[in-house]
Amino acid sequence: MFQYYQPTRIHFGAGKLDQLGDICKRYGTRALMVTTPDAPLQPLYARVKQILQKEGIEVIHFDEVMPNPDAEMVERGFALLKEHPCDFVLAVGGGSSIDTAKAIAFANGADHINWDHIFSAYDSPFTIDPSYSEQHLPLISVPTTSGTGSQVTQAAVITRGKEKITFYHTDNFSRECILDPELMLTLPVRMSAATGFDAFTHAFEAYINPRASHYSKMDSLEAMRLIVENLPKVMEEPKELRYREAMSLADTLAGRALANSGADAPHPLSEIIGGIAHMTHGEALAVVFTPFIAHNLQKKKAAFDEIAEAIFHSDDLLGSFTAFLERIHLNKKLTDFGISEEQFAEIKASPILDHLPFGTREELEAILDDAYA
Repeated sequence: MFQYYQPTRIHFGAGKLDQLGDICKRYGTRALMVTTPDAPLQPLYARVKQILQKEGIEVIHFDEVMPNPDAEMVERGFALLKEHPCDFVLAVGGGSSIDTAKAIAFANGADHINWDHIFSAYDSPFTIDPSYSEQHLPLISVPTTSGTGSQVTQAAVITRGKEKITFYHTDNFSRECILDPELMLTLPVRMSAATGFDAFTHAFEAYINPRASHYSKMDSLEAMRLIVENLPKVMEEPKELRYREAMSLADTLAGRALANSGADAPHPLSEIIGGIAHMTHGEALAVVFTPFIAHNLQKKKAAFDEIAEAIFHSDDLLGSFTAFLERIHLNKKLTDFGISEEQFAEIKASPILDHLPFGTREELEAILDDAYA
């Protein structure tokens, strides 16, 4: 028995961005566009505004998104939306922009954002809960990276203090998303590796999760296959559209699997690391993933053997996976990213380790120890 839910309408293909105006006009005449302030993406933002304005859609632009979006930044976007009411929210960018847009759209209509309530009441991806606000807005997503899968998930990751916290709700699903691989052609190689590996972990963790179903496992296997075959090629030829198309497909398949099956230990561990050390999410995942596999070779042997055979055509998952990490330049330790002993001690002291369902504190600390040096 299982459930599988994916309500997002997906528009896939090179050049699909040109259809954004036709898609958006079904949702109203005023959009809150949520983006980073990154200079290299300014021509894209201008293009998006031009496309929408041709359809008579006014754009209010919130461009303050930073990596690992925090509650205070979300509240600034929420305040802008209060000042300039809109009909829908449009996210253009990577996972940080999409997650920020989700949180703003989710809270629209409320007097303020009650983070304590949101983080406690919406802590499961598998429950159907009442809306936080009956005036929540529809979300349209245009990803510019191939990794987070946020365009097809119900999750939003927001940092508060030194904690990265995820809240879940079906209202967070994008109504529609445009997957235009041309938008990924300018993504730097390092970010291509980090985001692409993030997608791999979504597929891997969803596959081994006890909630995995036939549907989600099909998504996971195809996503992992595409990533292992194409991400190393992206590293060598970042301007080759075929490889970007494959990664965009994989990102979305992995996101669908994650939304329906859930993650495993690497994701919460990487979020603890990211909240304290402000590492890129995909790179934080890379440092914990090899020790996670090594510590679970027997505990998760059946699922690991299936992945080894299907994806790496091998009976040695750990060796094959390590070789893959080498090819994408992510076979690293926390010390390679400048994480100090003091930061590592703070990571290991996190109270979150006492509450994760993926192992005892001692087991999770052992993974972190091997990830450090």
